[in-house]
Amino acid sequence: MAYEKSTSRHLLVILVVLSLALVVPAAAQEKTGTRLVQPGDTIEVEAEPIVLDLIGLRKADSFNPITELRNYQDDNPAKSIKRVIGVPKDSYFTINVYTFKGHYGRYFAYSKEDGLIHENSIVFVHAPPPTATETAAEVTETPTETPTATATQEPTRAPLPGLIAIAAIALAGLLGAAQKR
Repeated sequence: MAYEKSTSRHLLVILVVLSLALVVPAAAQEKTGTRLVQPGDTIEVEAEPIVLDLIGLRKADSFNPITELRNYQDDNPAKSIKRVIGVPKDSYFTINVYTFKGHYGRYFAYSKEDGLIHENSIVFVHAPPPTATETAAEVTETPTETPTATATQEPTRAPLPGLIAIAAIALAGLLGAAQKR
């Protein structure tokens, strides 16, 4: 009887490991990479979030964190501030079109400890909408051939990775419950 209990525990552990193996690739698909930003970079902003690493904009001698991105009138820091975007964590800063609300342009790095860093600015622009690429195929007809209709197929979609993981975990729970009886 002791042998049966250890077997069911081993089976449950194996099923949990298998279900985790299904979850990890699904989680990795949704994660986007972090873009390293350097002074003078131009960043195209879309509706999809972009993760930026702003450490390259820090002042080299003090290396204090960036706390704000500031946009000035006529891109001149001597003039008034038009817009300020707070940066809670400069090593992992997420933006999208809703962050800017149409106020694109040159933004200067600002640190609470160092103040305005004049030489470290980046430009944000609205990304152009994606265009469908169409290729024109040359059609040649001969009088003996009859034209054939070609049907375009919709792209196939992969099954939901989260649903697969949930099903695997549910199956492991059911098998574990059945083994206890």
